[in-house]
Amino acid sequence: MCDVAFLLLTFFILATQFKPAEAVEVVPPGSVSNKPAPQKDFFNVTISKDNKVFIDMDESMKADVLEAVAKQRNLTFSEEDIAAFRMSTFVGVPLSQLNQFTRLTPEQIGKAEFAGIPTDSTNNELLSWVTAAVNVSQGKKVNFLIKGDNTSMYTTFKNVIESFKKNDIYKYNLVTAAEDVPEGSELYKKNLAGLMGTAED
Repeated sequence: MCDVAFLLLTFFILATQFKPAEAVEVVPPGSVSNKPAPQKDFFNVTISKDNKVFIDMDESMKADVLEAVAKQRNLTFSEEDIAAFRMSTFVGVPLSQLNQFTRLTPEQIGKAEFAGIPTDSTNNELLSWVTAAVNVSQGKKVNFLIKGDNTSMYTTFKNVIESFKKNDIYKYNLVTAAEDVPEGSELYKKNLAGLMGTAED
């Protein structure tokens, strides 16, 4: 029995997929929605409390998205650059600094401060990233997410939305912190009635 227990324990330790490091720590606004953010086929834009923009995306999209961005911006990335990009957990710098960024160790990333991805009208690099994600996912659904800090400015959020709109993306998920349904509200009564009906069945 001890051998079986250790074998099972070893299996679960090796098979467990740990949550990747987030681009930046944010405190999103709360909501009563209990629907979790999609963890597959996603393209996530994070807005920090100091209004810097970061992105991360599904592992399967990374190489194609980077190549599409390079084509748009007339940039060249080597096979080594693409491999380093695939290993990175997020992007938090302008394209001119991308190669140096993707070669940082996790310890260096934890200590460094990043400029974020430009979203201003003169050099909107976020637009290029979003356009690339749309182009490489033709015929396939991509879950576009926005996770903003509760204290970030509306101007930055608006710039992100504009980058989506310019790519005809009008449906996206806002990532929020889960809250309990306020007692006495219509949603609370509806949920309570549903529970009562289930119990009677």
